[in-house]
Amino acid sequence: MATTDYSISLSKNEWKNLEEKYFRHSTTGETGPQETLVKLKYDDQYLYLDFECRQNPFWKENTYTVHNTELYNQEVFEVFIAEGTDVPERYLELEINPNNVLWIGKIHNPTKGHGGGSSAEMIDYDKAGIKHSVKTEDDTWSGTLQIPLSLIGSGNTKDYRANFYRIVSTQSHKKGDWKCNPKECNFLCWSPTMSGKTPAFHRPEYFGSLHLR
Repeated sequence: MATTDYSISLSKNEWKNLEEKYFRHSTTGETGPQETLVKLKYDDQYLYLDFECRQNPFWKENTYTVHNTELYNQEVFEVFIAEGTDVPERYLELEINPNNVLWIGKIHNPTKGHGGGSSAEMIDYDKAGIKHSVKTEDDTWSGTLQIPLSLIGSGNTKDYRANFYRIVSTQSHKKGDWKCNPKECNFLCWSPTMSGKTPAFHRPEYFGSLHLR
């Protein structure tokens, strides 16, 4: 099992920035070229997350505009998070794209990324209670997420396993139904999942640690 030094500790109602400003390629762990800024805080009800995706010149080409559709085919910012300190088999997956559209699901991943077999239980957008926004300017898109702690789990713990991801296109696309692939997009992680030849995010042994003081 892999271990990482990716961790962040939050004090209540105080913003804290991730130290890592450049996410790493999921395949090799090498530093990606695009800057990604993330800060977090929490209160009794919510985990708050602000992000900024820089060097993202093709954000206007993202065509998904309906919640809980296949946003991950194009450019997204993603959060995977679960309660506890163990490597999780179940976790919340939350995606947001430059059109301010969400994908929300609870993942069941019994092989923990080794051998496939994961599944998603979709969460109705209107029942999830997530507040969110997106801004775009030049080659940057940024956003906010306000995630109910009760959506992640019981809300009775201070310790979580989490990872943050970004898919960013490196070239323009002529067709509206384009899909990212490793030749045309970077698949970047806060804590790199070291997946080898093929990008893979669903490797929870590589999730970092999040502690609420």
